[in-house]
Amino acid sequence: MDMGLRGNTYVVVGGTKGMGWQAARRLAEEGANVAIVGRSASSRERAAALANEFGVRSIGLAADASRGGEIERAVEDAIGELGPIRGLLATPGATNHNGTLLEMSDEDWEINFQDVLMSQVRSCRAILPHLIEQGGGQLVTTGAYSIRAPKPFLFGYASLKAALANFTKNLAKTYGADGIRANCICPGAIETEQLAEQRREAADEYGLPLDEALEHRMFEVWKMPVATRAVGRPQDVADLMAFALSDRAAYMTGATINIDGGTDF
Repeated sequence: MDMGLRGNTYVVVGGTKGMGWQAARRLAEEGANVAIVGRSASSRERAAALANEFGVRSIGLAADASRGGEIERAVEDAIGELGPIRGLLATPGATNHNGTLLEMSDEDWEINFQDVLMSQVRSCRAILPHLIEQGGGQLVTTGAYSIRAPKPFLFGYASLKAALANFTKNLAKTYGADGIRANCICPGAIETEQLAEQRREAADEYGLPLDEALEHRMFEVWKMPVATRAVGRPQDVADLMAFALSDRAAYMTGATINIDGGTDF
């Protein structure tokens, strides 16, 4: 299906790894130009790979959206080099500073606040005036399945992902008349690099084959009763993200969409 992305330009924050990288590839495969924003110089290598493989315009920009001022400069650079932007996808990395309420310090909460919530708030705030000036555009944020199924070991992460879903709905309602669509994608257990490492650790811990170990941890430790009984792939989420950015989703806004293999929430 042609998603109507060809020739449009998108900014992908967190586009060097996992779901963000796969989404950037999906956009480029559909003929879109892409600005990849990441915390390291690898964003330039990733961008060059997309340009070579798909023949699109692609640039890499180093910025840490959890710090004030960096993503704002990156958005300006993206507009300066690629011209008008049609939409933004924000996919921040996960933080390891989590636990129960009694385990998490103020510093742990602050790290989650900046990494999980403010990185996406800053990204949307930086590009929103440009999108309005251009007559509209799309904002896609990345939430989590755990906003509907809180976990005791994810107090900070899940709480701030829930705030992000509210933030995204507010964007849709406040700026819809300006042509802005905003949707929040909520992945479940997706085998990014971090979970791939956990698969290897779980295989050693439980004495199970690699293709069963992470699923065992998902059911028995994380208490995620996934209907498909499988961990998801970044490519699966990337397809949904690209769709949400596309004109095929023209009447979808303010949605909080689970992509989690089927759960009870």
